Amino acid sequence: MEKLRSKFQNLLPDPNHLGLLLAKFKSATFEKSEFLIRPGDIARKLFFIEQGSVVLGSELHDKSVARHLVTENEFITCLESFSKQQSTHEFLKASEFTVTYYVNKSDFDQAMDAFPAIEKFYNQLVFEALLSCQQRITDLTSLNASEYYHNIQEKHPDHIQKMPQYDLASFMGIKPQSLSRLRKTRK
Repeated sequence: MEKLRSKFQNLLPDPNHLGLLLAKFKSATFEKSEFLIRPGDIARKLFFIEQGSVVLGSELHDKSVARHLVTENEFITCLESFSKQQSTHEFLKASEFTVTYYVNKSDFDQAMDAFPAIEKFYNQLVFEALLSCQQRITDLTSLNASEYYHNIQEKHPDHIQKMPQYDLASFMGIKPQSLSRLRKTRK
């Protein structure tokens, strides 16, 4: 829980306030390919990745489409579902053995009400998610597959290492066979 503690320590310097917030988090582990949230669920939890990685994606025409990967020290949920408390078309799936801490929506809402710094922190998370989505759209529309793979290698090597090949190919908008060819030419 030290990684989670360090995320909030500067926001809540009072040890009592920090303790109150951290007490709302519970731990959960997930095996590779295990769902944290399935399509049709309501995202009632905000997850912090202590160890491992999680793919955010959706089912499209009976195919799994990976849209984002989060690794250690990052937060993740199905944002629209979490915000509106409606069922989601997205999923969260562990891409390897993953250790998380999660907070329930109602507890997180209470924390935001009690501590304005937490609300500001959450707004920053949402803003960064928006920027990440915009960058991904720009990359998908302006780079060829080789350039995109190189860009991912440079900026997010953890995606290359931790994301299963099928999910990485889906994330890049290419077929797994094309990704295999790219990897061979890059070695």
